[in-house]
Amino acid sequence: MLRDASIVCLSSIDWSFNRQNPQEVALALAEGGSRVLFVDNTGVRSAALRDAPRLWARLRNWWRAHGGPSRAESGVDVLSPLLLPFPYSRFSVATNTCLLVRAVRAWLGGSDATLIVITFLPTPLARAVIGALHPALVVYYCIDRLAESSPGARGVEPSERRLFAEADLVLVTAGVLYEEAAEVSSRVELLASGVHVEQFDRARRSRAEPLEALASVSRPVVGYVGSIREATDLSLLARAAELAPDLQFVLAGPRFVDIKSLASRPNVLLLDPIRHEDIARYMVRFDVGLLPYSINKFTAGIMPVKLKEYLAAGLPVVATPLPEVMRFAEHHPGLVSFASDPAGLVAALRAALSSTTPEALARRVAVARQFDWGSQMTWMKELIEQALARVGVKNNA
Repeated sequence: MLRDASIVCLSSIDWSFNRQNPQEVALALAEGGSRVLFVDNTGVRSAALRDAPRLWARLRNWWRAHGGPSRAESGVDVLSPLLLPFPYSRFSVATNTCLLVRAVRAWLGGSDATLIVITFLPTPLARAVIGALHPALVVYYCIDRLAESSPGARGVEPSERRLFAEADLVLVTAGVLYEEAAEVSSRVELLASGVHVEQFDRARRSRAEPLEALASVSRPVVGYVGSIREATDLSLLARAAELAPDLQFVLAGPRFVDIKSLASRPNVLLLDPIRHEDIARYMVRFDVGLLPYSINKFTAGIMPVKLKEYLAAGLPVVATPLPEVMRFAEHHPGLVSFASDPAGLVAALRAALSSTTPEALARRVAVARQFDWGSQMTWMKELIEQALARVGVKNNA
């Protein structure tokens, strides 16, 4: 297995944000015996006023760590760089490259270990840092259509196409991302997001224990855990809650948009973000798991991590017709229902509530087990080892 390397992860989210693929990759590699530097998100769009809290947190983290990395769980070092927040300005890219490369080299400390860069960002800064570090291997893990995430991120598209072609290995989480990467690279592998099934196994066994946050909620519970943002179809949710006053909608997670339309509904409970280690305890107390995404160019590339989490919790899933979730449903029929309008959503939720047999629960968990993070990360390490061998052969030719 992959061991004793120095690995730099250029993340598309901050370490302290919802635990997703970047944190899972960093933790798996650190636990496997490598040194890992996790670099907090350096951005795909220019900073705006709404980013003030995040920028303040970045300044605070940078100050606390005296400008260098801080040690997180499982031996991962986390760097919160203080950089100019203009990702497509040549001056900013040049300045930020110097600052970030200097910090990474200080962390490396003259080590002769194999240097691998795994980037979740395809920005000009990420490519410039890679070019300055000259790593033995470059991995681009593409988990979103970042160019479609906001108007300010559209400038990343040409840089991403170059990175698809330049990377020694491209990993993607969705079929549409695979198709886009394969247009310019022959080194693309589909590595789906996973789930910690054992956490949900334990949570299901202790489901009868009271959970204070849900103590006053009557059944049935339609649940959602995750960020509430522009990609969330709030109008669909609000109208469905109005049409089905007997259903209790519970949504937990950070909020980045106005939620007044939901908060005013008596059968909607909005909870603050849940700690990663507590997510399973909440989900197993739902009756249906909900994936209420708007359908657009950005969400067309999304394969929600929550899908496998809901299945690991034994829940039936109701989703808007996300292309990747529909593709998943074709391979695993009967696990996901789809709806695109309020009346259809309510009907799908009511139908899902009747699918509560032990056999149905066992099948959901069995499918989730196919995507356990342990096996997904083992496969990733094997792909990296194969890519290292391939690069070594090239370099020796």
